[in-house]
Amino acid sequence: MKTLRVLIILLAVLEAGWITFDGARALLTGDYLKPRLGTYGGSLGEWTRVASALGAPPRSAAAKWGLIGYGVAWLSATLAFARGAGRAWWAMFVAAGGALWYSSLTVPIGLAQMLLLLAVRREM
Repeated sequence: MKTLRVLIILLAVLEAGWITFDGARALLTGDYLKPRLGTYGGSLGEWTRVASALGAPPRSAAAKWGLIGYGVAWLSATLAFARGAGRAWWAMFVAAGGALWYSSLTVPIGLAQMLLLLAVRREM
């Protein structure tokens, strides 16, 4: 069970850290990192639809701060989960599910986290 928790924490730090970094970088430089190849080559991912639906155009400061806030909140939940806080499991599960919209790369990472969280929950 300890190995599963460590894996969950590593995946969450990777994903939440990237979201935080991307939002902060965009706030400082004016633009996000974008893939060069593939379906979204040169453009932003699916998260832009969510941001626009929430009233924050993807390149607005509000969207950038939103990504930073999401990432920091998730990293905080990860720290609480690492320390054994009971309700942190729910925050981790919701954060991993909520990040499925971010990019095509985060889908397998988020799904893996959610499955591992379910496995850990059964052991609790």
